[in-house]
Amino acid sequence: MHDHLMPKSLDGLYYDDNIRLNANNDYYKNVAVLAEEIGHYYTSSGHITNYKDINNMRQEIRARRVGIKLVLPLESLIDCYEKGHWGDLYAMCLHLEIDRSYFEEAIEDYKRQFGSYVKYDGYLIEFEPLKIKKS
Repeated sequence: MHDHLMPKSLDGLYYDDNIRLNANNDYYKNVAVLAEEIGHYYTSSGHITNYKDINNMRQEIRARRVGIKLVLPLESLIDCYEKGHWGDLYAMCLHLEIDRSYFEEAIEDYKRQFGSYVKYDGYLIEFEPLKIKKS
């Protein structure tokens, strides 16, 4: 794919086994974008930029979910807790190398998947308000 074919309005693009990232994004934004584009590699088929198509929207959601599992798996939340970053959103995002908006989007997705909490690997992780404790 030639550079001039990527629309400047996109943060990233997966096309023909290549991933393109918008050079105007900062590192933390591109971590999330790259993860989602990898998600497209594993879950999507065809040209899905028309988000009015329900199937395209479903593919976008699946790709985003894969990206979240790559960048912010539940183990990473536990790691933040164990390393003393818990409660300081800035420190958590810095440790995870993601921006705050992506962190919040990931937590919202976990709420959609699990409800208000999940028990995982000996911990109780609550999503609203965000809390964690050994169970």
